[in-house]
Amino acid sequence: MTQDVETEPCCPVCRAVDSCALAAVPRDYEYGVEIADQFGMRACNACGSEFVSPRPSLDELRRLYPDNYYAYGKEMGGFWQRIYDIWCRSEAKRLLSLSTKRPLHLFDVGAGDCRRFKAMEAEGEFRFSGVEMNREMAEAGCDAGFDIVPGTFEEFEPSGRAGTVDVLTINHVIEHVTDPYETVLKAHALLAEDGIFTGRTPKLASTGHRYFGRYWGGYHFPRHLQLFSRESLELLLHKCGFRDVEIIEELNLFPALSLQNMLLGKLGLPLALEAGHSRIWTLLVFLTAPLSIFDYLFRRSDCMIFSARK
Repeated sequence: MTQDVETEPCCPVCRAVDSCALAAVPRDYEYGVEIADQFGMRACNACGSEFVSPRPSLDELRRLYPDNYYAYGKEMGGFWQRIYDIWCRSEAKRLLSLSTKRPLHLFDVGAGDCRRFKAMEAEGEFRFSGVEMNREMAEAGCDAGFDIVPGTFEEFEPSGRAGTVDVLTINHVIEHVTDPYETVLKAHALLAEDGIFTGRTPKLASTGHRYFGRYWGGYHFPRHLQLFSRESLELLLHKCGFRDVEIIEELNLFPALSLQNMLLGKLGLPLALEAGHSRIWTLLVFLTAPLSIFDYLFRRSDCMIFSARK
């Protein structure tokens, strides 16, 4: 591992050496990868973020994602595909509203199988590129005509692309990177002047985080290497040179995942999982939908959307 467990760990978000181990460490309820037990979790007393410790090496990071990981090209059912297409069209309009540049050069960290690009193409006015850790998916994206670089964002070399990106998206990825500070600095370097950095990430101090505890879906342990509070994320963005930081709530499915984790971990129900979801996943989503809506309306959602300008 890259960090000596005998040394005092440094917070990856604010760099402070002032943290404590969580009393109840989350578990990998979704995939049960073999090396998950090698990691713990700490809370930073300085900025309020939480982080996996010790930090995994890049090789260990890849081993945390099994071949059946949900983001690795699994086909959606008809209902979920329609919901996803609607979301992509809405997201395309949101991103186009952030900049007057046309075509809008959008760079995505964690481009996956580029299904989002394909769904957003219908809106036109985009030029897509990105980086994807899974080499097979990156190659599939290139075969589909997109400029996708294989590898992690940590390995990505921005020279030649610096200052060329109009909007850089990092949806549910910033919590996966080994060094969020260096990640945000690299995003800043890639963006053109007045460019937009935007993404989604789980939010600490939400209703789900407080009441589900170690079973909270936002932990996605140990793949979510750090969790942000609203304040710690804003601090990180400002430290890396961004301005006009805006953070808003987002409706999300974490309550359903939290409930699934509790059924598995606390009640010990023998639920069979496929790509991290049980066969009753859709039922869990509908059962927890009122909680998701309530938390969203009262600003206690498990997830937040951030945007900031270079």
